Amino acid sequence: MKDKTPVVKQLYRLSIEPRVIDHLSKLAARTGEPKTRLATRLFTDAVMSFKPTAAASRKNGAKP
Repeated sequence: MKDKTPVVKQLYRLSIEPRVIDHLSKLAARTGEPKTRLATRLFTDAVMSFKPTAAASRKNGAKP
């Protein structure tokens, strides 16, 4: 039996443009995946794949 990574669910209240919600609704309808699950997956993918630029890192006090 595989050990599963524990999942911690933290909900965020985000201000999202109506056009983004419309696009999310269309994607959810097309794929059959619930909007909440789709939004969570897309948000997770975006956050985990984010790579800050060197300039942004220095601006926030990180050493080069």
